[in-house]
Amino acid sequence: MARRRRAPRRRAARRKAASRPSRNRGGWTEAHVHRLFWRAGFGATAAEARRWARRGRAATLDWIVDGPPGGTRLTGPAPRVDGRPLDPVNEWGHDVLWWLDRMVRGNRPLVEKMTLFWHDHFATAEQDTPLMLAQNRLFRRHALGAFRPLLRDVTRDPAMQLWLSLADSTKEHPNENYARELMELFTLGRGYTERDVREASRALTGFRSKWGRNGLEWIRYDSERHDGGVKQILGRQGRFGVDDVLDLVCDHPRHAPFLVEKLWRFFVATPPSAATVRGLARTYRRSGLRIKPVVRQILEHPALYRDLGDGDLVKWPVVYVAGALRTTGTPITHDYPVWLLPSMGQQLFRPPSVAGWDWGAEWMSSNAMRQRFAFANYLVAYGSPRVRKGAYKATLPPQRAVELAIAAVGSPPVSAQTRRALTRLARRWFDDIPRSWRAEADWRAESLQQTLRHLLIARPEAQLC
Repeated sequence: MARRRRAPRRRAARRKAASRPSRNRGGWTEAHVHRLFWRAGFGATAAEARRWARRGRAATLDWIVDGPPGGTRLTGPAPRVDGRPLDPVNEWGHDVLWWLDRMVRGNRPLVEKMTLFWHDHFATAEQDTPLMLAQNRLFRRHALGAFRPLLRDVTRDPAMQLWLSLADSTKEHPNENYARELMELFTLGRGYTERDVREASRALTGFRSKWGRNGLEWIRYDSERHDGGVKQILGRQGRFGVDDVLDLVCDHPRHAPFLVEKLWRFFVATPPSAATVRGLARTYRRSGLRIKPVVRQILEHPALYRDLGDGDLVKWPVVYVAGALRTTGTPITHDYPVWLLPSMGQQLFRPPSVAGWDWGAEWMSSNAMRQRFAFANYLVAYGSPRVRKGAYKATLPPQRAVELAIAAVGSPPVSAQTRRALTRLARRWFDDIPRSWRAEADWRAESLQQTLRHLLIARPEAQLC
């Protein structure tokens, strides 16, 4: 009898220990893992949080930045809609689901997160789906590589060339669109003049497009259409061509601070100090304008792990959606993310302008938050957090009901305040039912579980990381 009385206490102790963040000798906890995986990816599952908390800081950062042995792969069920595989070229919205699936099932979350960063940085829209998918693959190839080769490939990318009118810009009629955004949005931010834009547009002439009955056939460089004259750009003079312009902006003193500060803001909510920007810019230049060392330095910075219990970076809509799917173990089987994401403020492959999306609090309009709430409804109804009929009893203790709901949505970090509020809700859930009827009210226990899971996915804490 004594053993049977002690067993519940041992089980309760194990549950309590499991609910606490694990800690290793270096002070690296599950809270650190959750913060890193959300900033550098799309959230950590419960198993990942436990595993990497045990492995420690250095091993976790190595895995995030360098990836696992064996290269990139997708794990879990392939996406299907209405029982059929995705057709991203021909079916509306399947391009979005195709990319969302890579965020959910991929084993290189940082590569996918950086692909998203470059999609915003080199924002392109209103082009045929095959061109946008090809550009997306370009960003993935260069995600953590050197900036100069990325910029050269983006400059020659058909989707970008058509978007900013670089194709068919000739020496007789040079178009300034790409030259202007190259300096203002892609490389410098400031430090250039209108003359620099005009002269750079001359140097960027020469690309020619050919269209057929099925759309674009090719874009090629035609030296006969290029302006071979002398230009003066950013204080330098010469017979500059396309790659010369790209080198000029990459070598400009403004470029490194501009890009590393934007990378910092992508990962960290608090503005960087001047010393931090100088240090990141120094790393960037010394590495030959490589992105990976800069990102590693940002992910190692103490500012990223400040106030672990309180997220201060608003999740982009697609990060919120992909992260909820990933951390709950929900494969893509429905197309509801396709039409909810635009209402949240982010339609993949269709940024609002060449400047990309506005970040931070701009994501949190009243309508956008309403759609995040609606997404949680769909996830609980169709995803892995759905409640199985007959699985819960009305006699389940309130605190246990809350713990089961937390486990069902992937065991995310939940504040003590939220736990208390949810436990209070669970405790009062049956107040309108006479005690004599409660044994027959298991259906109410199921509705409680559904409500708790929805609130955990949509709660204010879940919108931040």
